[in-house]
Amino acid sequence: MRLVTTDDYDDLSQRSAALLIDAVRDRPDGVLVLPTGATPLGMFKALSAAGAAGTADFSRARFVTLDEYAGIEAKDRRRLFHWLRRELLDPIGIAEDRIVAFDPTAEPLGETARVEAAIAAWGGIDLAVVGLGPNGHLAFNEPGSAFGSRARRIVLTPESLRSNAAYWGSEADVPREGFTLGLGTLRDARQLVLIASGARKRDILSRTLHGPIGEDVPATLLRVHPHATVIADRAALAP
Repeated sequence: MRLVTTDDYDDLSQRSAALLIDAVRDRPDGVLVLPTGATPLGMFKALSAAGAAGTADFSRARFVTLDEYAGIEAKDRRRLFHWLRRELLDPIGIAEDRIVAFDPTAEPLGETARVEAAIAAWGGIDLAVVGLGPNGHLAFNEPGSAFGSRARRIVLTPESLRSNAAYWGSEADVPREGFTLGLGTLRDARQLVLIASGARKRDILSRTLHGPIGEDVPATLLRVHPHATVIADRAALAP
């Protein structure tokens, strides 16, 4: 596992965007997985700027959603796919046929099998970028998720409900279940990148980097991945 220390959030955003741009230059039709939430917003802004300036071409890249709320309507404002489209996929001009997204209304077993089959048909994930949940979750893989797990529907923990409440106004408004790519699915990615910013991530990042490796902290998966990178700013890495 490689650790990249950045000066601050802006530096983190630029470096993580540069990594993605390099990946697309190496393989223009690469399969990418990207997170939602606050941390990647600066990275998305940098990617959109690179696309607009013509210094990066994402037109052939393919995308798979990392996770999604389950049991909501396809047009629900809380759907993570809408957020990702608004913040990145539409600005960089990604066509619908280059996106595989979880359908929040679908029957779980059939839907998760569809997503896994689509990834396999595309030749696997080239680069997956993930955020760090307050309890160490990756995507919606909560503590206790097996390192070999595949895409599935999962019940969210109280910690995840609280952290997501900031986006929806109240904890009561956060859907209780979600679809997620599994830890085994992410482990199969050719590159796996974790981004973490800010003092509020300090404790869980320390456990991720230095604590016991295991399912109690899903993010420790990074330490057993053959090509993993953690990009974190100094605030998140402070002792």
